[in-house]
Amino acid sequence: MKNILNHENFKKYPIFEELNSSETEDFIKNMEINNYSKKEIIIKEGDEGNSILFLLNGEISISQALTLSTVKHSYVDNREKELIKLNSKEHIISLGEIALFNSDKKRSATVRAVSDCKIARLDFKDFFKICNSNNSLGYKVMINISKIITGHLAESNHKVLKLTTAFSLLINNEN
Repeated sequence: MKNILNHENFKKYPIFEELNSSETEDFIKNMEINNYSKKEIIIKEGDEGNSILFLLNGEISISQALTLSTVKHSYVDNREKELIKLNSKEHIISLGEIALFNSDKKRSATVRAVSDCKIARLDFKDFFKICNSNNSLGYKVMINISKIITGHLAESNHKVLKLTTAFSLLINNEN
């Protein structure tokens, strides 16, 4: 089987945009491949994150808790809302960029395998070691991650605006 951990397969991921093959290889040689079975949890919301993940093959579902955790109630409400399903044939997916920079390193969503999945994993410690040893490379990758996170933030802001608009219209119609 052809080695899927190579520059050609990873240059499509936005985190590696504008990197040459040797720069991408610095990250690839520190990755490991993990296989997940259908319905298996890949990332659990609220768990501590320690790696960036790259969907190489398969389909995933991303969901978030519907309720905020509080100390007022003794029961655990574990209802989730599926936000999106993504597959490796139509989407280039990396996961974990938010936990990389959160002070608490918490995962912001649950990711579940919809089908059998193959995922490359890069530990945060290896990621930062590479970036610190080559500042030029680190700068390029940090710019790319900033673009990814900014894109997610803009998309989230748009969804919040749609939700608040719908809620406002609902309240106004009741009056």
